[in-house]
Amino acid sequence: MPSMPPMQRISRRTFLGGGLTAAAVTVTGAPLLTACGSSGADTSAANLAVTLPTYKRYAGVAPDLPATDRVLAGFLRYPAHPVRAISEKPGDGKPISFLTNIPGAIPPAAGRNPFWQAVNERLGSPLTISMASNDDYPKKFATQVAGGDLPDLVNIPPTTVELPALLKAKCHDLTRYLSGDAVAKYPFLANIPTEYWKGCVFNGGIYGVPVPRGMSRTSLPLYRVDLLAAKGIKRPAPASFAEFLDLCKEVNDPKRHRWAWTKPPTDYVRQMLGIANNWAQHGGKFTSKYEQEANLEALEATRRMVAAGVVNPDAFSADASARKQWFNGGVAVFDLDSFVAWNQYYATNTAGDAFAVDMLDVPGYSGGQGKPWMGAALNNITAFAKSAKHSVETMLAVANWMAAPFGTEEYLFRKYGLAGRHYTLEGTDPVPTKTGVVETGIGLQYVCDADMALYWAGKPDVAKRQHAIQQTIAPRLLFDDSYGLYSETMSRKYAQLSAVLLDVENQIVQGRRPVSSWKDAVKSFLSQGGEQMRTELAKAHADAARR
Repeated sequence: MPSMPPMQRISRRTFLGGGLTAAAVTVTGAPLLTACGSSGADTSAANLAVTLPTYKRYAGVAPDLPATDRVLAGFLRYPAHPVRAISEKPGDGKPISFLTNIPGAIPPAAGRNPFWQAVNERLGSPLTISMASNDDYPKKFATQVAGGDLPDLVNIPPTTVELPALLKAKCHDLTRYLSGDAVAKYPFLANIPTEYWKGCVFNGGIYGVPVPRGMSRTSLPLYRVDLLAAKGIKRPAPASFAEFLDLCKEVNDPKRHRWAWTKPPTDYVRQMLGIANNWAQHGGKFTSKYEQEANLEALEATRRMVAAGVVNPDAFSADASARKQWFNGGVAVFDLDSFVAWNQYYATNTAGDAFAVDMLDVPGYSGGQGKPWMGAALNNITAFAKSAKHSVETMLAVANWMAAPFGTEEYLFRKYGLAGRHYTLEGTDPVPTKTGVVETGIGLQYVCDADMALYWAGKPDVAKRQHAIQQTIAPRLLFDDSYGLYSETMSRKYAQLSAVLLDVENQIVQGRRPVSSWKDAVKSFLSQGGEQMRTELAKAHADAARR
């Protein structure tokens, strides 16, 4: 089971009775539920006994750029004749409710939204969606759980504290419908690689369907190809931190209100030094990325970058949306982000046709090759409420429809909407209209989804660049060794303790505290919960090894 951050515990009786206050149920860092795990129901032995869904890759659409177990499939254009892969409407005629976050602006309501109306027609059930922005979702999620009246489908972040308790009390165990070959009834759920299902196993059962990310969330420096080209720089490939810093200084131009970086790239420097991706396991012992000695060198190097003025001076007070605007607007040349963000930048491009993005590999700090971090496996899981007035089979059929992959007609509709209104065709490529961008953003991708496809309409070079860098980094990826293991202490305390360390990190790189202060901060992290996390992860790992 996945490791997850904290929340304050309350009595199990209060939770199961539906009497939580909103303050007692949060997603990141403050109080939540008493763990069912403490009762022994959510044990490593019980979870490891679960047979995960049998993976069967969908063969109905052939990519232009092949996938591997790590590299995503790429497409240079949308297939001219998309496969209509699902013939029957998955719904049962009754309204289906869904709670989710959305990354963009709140779209028009169903009564004023032709796309939403078309979705309802295709599903065969009206889909009622309660949505909030990414920033507001933790509060909305907490309030909904506290009220005790969950919608039929619930987008649950992996960082939800003491998640086993919530799932066991309120959500269906899906094991008999999905375990092993049973998933074959839902071919697009079977098309989701087995690795992603590990994050859906709690209380000795499968308690949700995954929204996969993995490689698509792997983060390295995205850079503005057009801005570097204007400086005479093509295909930058620094071979060490020193060369990387020289590159940053070369593109930095504060007099023209342009900086190399949107924010200090501390984690990129950590990858140069081979520091762990969250937790590393060797011989059954777990080591936190924070406690590795190389952090001192990473912090000193990043402090040098800030002192050199290559980071936007407003970086420490700006939010993520502001930093994205800097990158799109040419205020910054580099941004540490993922393949998902790469596509989002094209979607929100304000620089015109010249706009182009690529990604840097990670060199070793003093030469050689660095160790890129594999992205988090899941965006969220979607659980099915026990209170739902639909059969589990109906809700799984809806999830299966949402997971139809790139190249199918279902995917084309789900992602782009209605031809003529929401997109126009350029050749075989769907190009979103302004209306399409507004009306299609209702959060369907968070019910369930296929692995991301590398593709951008009308720009085959985007998929080629993305596929090329993924092939380059794939053999060197570091994985988080805590994924698939559950630590109750991590669930309750990790977010709070890591936030304290992030604050210390920010003070160090700004020159407000000495690099040496990191050691004391890590000692506090370990004494206040890190050591217990290590012990619990080691036990869970040992249980897995004995199976």
